Amino acid sequence: MDQTQWQLEKTHLQETLETVGGELQKCERALGIENGSDRYLMVQDDGSSDAVVQQQIMRMTLQTLHQLRLSVKSPYFARLDFTPAPGTPAMAGMRPGANAPVYIGRWGVLKTPEYQVCVHDWRSPVANLYYSGQVGEVSYDAPDGCVRGEMTLKRMFTVADGEMIGMQDTGVVGQEKFLTDALSQVTTARLREVVTTIQAEQNAVIRYDPMQPLCVQGVAGSGKTTIALHRVAWMLYRLQKTLRPQEVLILAPNPLFLSYISRVLPDLGVDQVKQLTFEQLCRALLQKKMPKLAQTARLSERLHMSKAQRDELDNVLRLKGSLDVYGELERFLARWEEECIPKVHVKLGQTVLVSAEDMQRYFLREFRHFPLEVRLQKTRKVVSDRLKRAMEQVAEKLQKMADDKLNQLLRAMPDGPERRERARKLFDARDERLEELKTRQKQLLKDYDALWGSMDLLTVYGEFLKRLAQADERYLPVWQATQPMLAKKRCAPEDLPALLLLARGLYGLERMDVKHVVIDEAQDVSPLQVKALRVLFRHDAFTLVGDLCQGIYGDEGLRSWDALQSGIFDAPVTVTHLSTAYRSTVEIMQTAFAVMARHPVAGAGEAKPVLRHGQPPLHLHAQDEKQRIALINEQIEAWKNEGFFNIAVIVKTEKAARALHKALDGARLVTQGDDVFEGGVQVMDAGLVKGLEFDCVLIADAEDAVYPDERFYAKLFYVLCTRPLHRLAFCHVGQQTKHLS
Repeated sequence: MDQTQWQLEKTHLQETLETVGGELQKCERALGIENGSDRYLMVQDDGSSDAVVQQQIMRMTLQTLHQLRLSVKSPYFARLDFTPAPGTPAMAGMRPGANAPVYIGRWGVLKTPEYQVCVHDWRSPVANLYYSGQVGEVSYDAPDGCVRGEMTLKRMFTVADGEMIGMQDTGVVGQEKFLTDALSQVTTARLREVVTTIQAEQNAVIRYDPMQPLCVQGVAGSGKTTIALHRVAWMLYRLQKTLRPQEVLILAPNPLFLSYISRVLPDLGVDQVKQLTFEQLCRALLQKKMPKLAQTARLSERLHMSKAQRDELDNVLRLKGSLDVYGELERFLARWEEECIPKVHVKLGQTVLVSAEDMQRYFLREFRHFPLEVRLQKTRKVVSDRLKRAMEQVAEKLQKMADDKLNQLLRAMPDGPERRERARKLFDARDERLEELKTRQKQLLKDYDALWGSMDLLTVYGEFLKRLAQADERYLPVWQATQPMLAKKRCAPEDLPALLLLARGLYGLERMDVKHVVIDEAQDVSPLQVKALRVLFRHDAFTLVGDLCQGIYGDEGLRSWDALQSGIFDAPVTVTHLSTAYRSTVEIMQTAFAVMARHPVAGAGEAKPVLRHGQPPLHLHAQDEKQRIALINEQIEAWKNEGFFNIAVIVKTEKAARALHKALDGARLVTQGDDVFEGGVQVMDAGLVKGLEFDCVLIADAEDAVYPDERFYAKLFYVLCTRPLHRLAFCHVGQQTKHLS
């Protein structure tokens, strides 16, 4: 790099840091913050428009303050020189025909009061050139139209603690080196943000139309999760006038995974995005109607099953999660609303209070826009009101009869003990009759309620499955597998999509304002679950990311992305591929690809590793269990001495993980119930690692007896092999698994 250019860039960095510092002070003064010490801020909400405006101004100022504080030590990471062509729209202070340097950072920096753009946000339209363009003729889409021009420079910086550490002008080769340098770093205990190293194929996913359904098939380590989170940050920037963070929902497979990704969006300046598991979403929607779930770890169960048992389970799960169930549920609810209405009149004595025809009219027509249980309650209120009026009339007659008899008594007898005794008996008889009326009224309503079909969620679901099995023998195993749980008032996680749809028809659901849904590990999500979400939120703004090669839950999830193309969304689903594996070294990925080559998966697409080389995977052969433990401890210490922090020791089952943890020095045991990802040396079972990444991974039981040569175990072993960034090792006693042959 030319020394003059180096000095000019260092000077520009210092000028930018001064601007950031100045704007930071302005924000703090506006908020009444002194000496950088934050204070409690409050705007009185009196319902006036002024209060709303003041709250909005404060939110914007706080957001700016947050981003400026994040920019203090590293305001930008790239520069490009761009000359807009004559006749193109003028954007961000750039003039057609004039060359202008564009600095790009994680957050935009505006110099006030002139509102000069000092640093462009990575999500801005012009920043698209950094990710998708090379030096030469380029273009990008801006709000005012397509901007064409020439990019004459593309430069990358390494800035830390306010100091220029390095920079390079990049063509394709330079950019590849910058990427491999970044990927060579040691990980922390959470998923990294990758704004500086987003590649062209990833950038296309991030900036895809946010209103259209997008499915991303990504090879392990291609950055699916990270890119999905950056897509959320980009959408909130692009649609900031119409989309709030609270209106975006991210669905992840488990709480541990949510903990792992939890800091990415805040590091990108985005807060308040909903991040839930599907079970947590169901609890939020169903509230008190949420059934108790049977405590099952589906993957752990699979690890103890024979192939025949897994095939039997897969058949049940495939049928439960199929789109056919949605149509059957709709037809069942239409029949249930007809069947659940009482077919007899509601009478008081010989008087008809509400005829069967009237109940049908109320339930099926007048109250039709309500859910079934609400319709029942409203129809019941009609009956209750009429019964109450009828009882009031009877009570009035009883009271009048008692009053008439009392008057007769008063006229017929002089005052004295006998008359008072007769009057008391008269009042007691009246009160007894009135109490009998109340009891009869309650019993009539109780008998009336018993005439209705059940509105209990699990009872109705059980009736649905029983009828489905009677009508279609394919569903008989589904009914047989589910009925014992329902008898105990329990259900399994795979029942939740159908229960959510059923509850929507029976009770209605709490409204959740969600305008975009991101589903991670989408290969493990059933078509019915996606359909339930589509029905619930009533739009096609979905981003689904996954890898068919990592579909280790069998037929519970999607066997092909084609399953999303019909019957779910109104718009056609775009399926795109992330084919480059960025996480692991070439040597690690070659091992992983060889594992899957034994049991290829249709629709997974081509895959290739980024050109980052490292040590080949280690194969540690132990003579017995004692030597296995010794080899594992030695390898962990060797990796720690190399400076690696996140080390995972993986075995097949939780029972094996607990036993191994007791034998290892200074490791942390991670189990199914854990919801915090802490990093360090961790022992865990194979069912927990999907979606996570580590510096080093040691698969401690890589024997043929533990991981047989079957498709299910090939996918599982592939997942384990693709977790490390830098080092991979296998330890085995006896015959090594054929997946490594």
